[in-house]
Amino acid sequence: MLRHDLPQDVVVEILSRLPVKSLMRFNCVHKSWYALMRSHHFITKHHKFATSNNLGRGVVFKYRTSKGHLCVSLLSNDTLEVSRDVDLLSLFPDKIDGLHCIYGPYNGIFFLQGLYKGENVEDLVLWNPATRESKVLPEIKRSRRYDSGKKFCFKFGFGIDPNTNDYKVLRIVDFYGRQQLQFEVYNLCTDSWRVIDSSLSKLYNIYSPSFPSYLNGFHHWKAAEICMKARRKGKLFPEHGPTRLFIVSFDMSNEVFLETPLPTVPRAAGFIGQNIAVINDSVSLIVGYCDTRNLDINWFDIWVMSSEIGVERTWTKKFKVEGSGLAFGDRLLEIREDGLVLLHKNDGSLAVYDRKTQELRKFAKYGNQFYESVAVTYTETLAFMNGGRNLSE
Repeated sequence: MLRHDLPQDVVVEILSRLPVKSLMRFNCVHKSWYALMRSHHFITKHHKFATSNNLGRGVVFKYRTSKGHLCVSLLSNDTLEVSRDVDLLSLFPDKIDGLHCIYGPYNGIFFLQGLYKGENVEDLVLWNPATRESKVLPEIKRSRRYDSGKKFCFKFGFGIDPNTNDYKVLRIVDFYGRQQLQFEVYNLCTDSWRVIDSSLSKLYNIYSPSFPSYLNGFHHWKAAEICMKARRKGKLFPEHGPTRLFIVSFDMSNEVFLETPLPTVPRAAGFIGQNIAVINDSVSLIVGYCDTRNLDINWFDIWVMSSEIGVERTWTKKFKVEGSGLAFGDRLLEIREDGLVLLHKNDGSLAVYDRKTQELRKFAKYGNQFYESVAVTYTETLAFMNGGRNLSE
């Protein structure tokens, strides 16, 4: 009745306000609806409405149990209760026993890299938790540069080219200073990889981000410029050493890199480390500290970068996350849009900390290996991936 009695534009308006789960059920109603829900215009309209009205939101939570088993759960955005558990390992074509990284979400899509016996594997997957669709990325043909018989490692970036609305994955191959970094780009629209040129120095070490790091067409990493002498001694991660730290930003449209210096932050006793993150639509730096005399006291300084990427002196110390609710060893998972801080406490419990009232609310316990935990808020999307397969109920 709805399809025949209402104008098409009204039908589109009604459908664009429904949750993804309902729309997936309507796929079989009529061929025109099936085509509509796969059109770029409708997917964009639906996602924009959900984002602007805070609808269809959830949390992907990865953790390990006390026995070391990997678990991934989808949580309610409001109550943080488990909506359903997800077996992400089954999405990979080869045997894996862990996830090395979860990137995203970007328009509701996540990028996953597998892990087997502590080693990175080359199985890569795109995943939409709302539609339960996944896509295994094709293998990358290795060039002769891989044939040295020596070790190398991968770093990744993931995002959307705003000019083409195409998803891209950037793989950075680090040969540990023996030769120039190699950069490989995957395009979803062509389902293929290609090697791109880059002016980045082979003496750069790029740090894999611990938080979502894509914003407005750029993916960001913390990087360090270190000397060959340090590399020969195996000092690849001189977090506390005398080296130049900065942000490397990859332009998804023009496929070029930009550099932005990091702010000079205090590195006195109690300095834990720093991570790049996107917080409230701003590129930010999270700097962790603890009181060396009282490990129950822990805090984070949040620095925010202006929107002018590549320009010096663009950082502002925005706020501090502190209070009696924070203790040494707590893992900061997310600073949410409403100002609440999501934590995985050192006792294994998931908690929300209000930095204004300093109130701490604890929820269920999820293992005790909190140092590996990841939690990311996402908004459901209808975005489909070419030839993807659905994750079964």
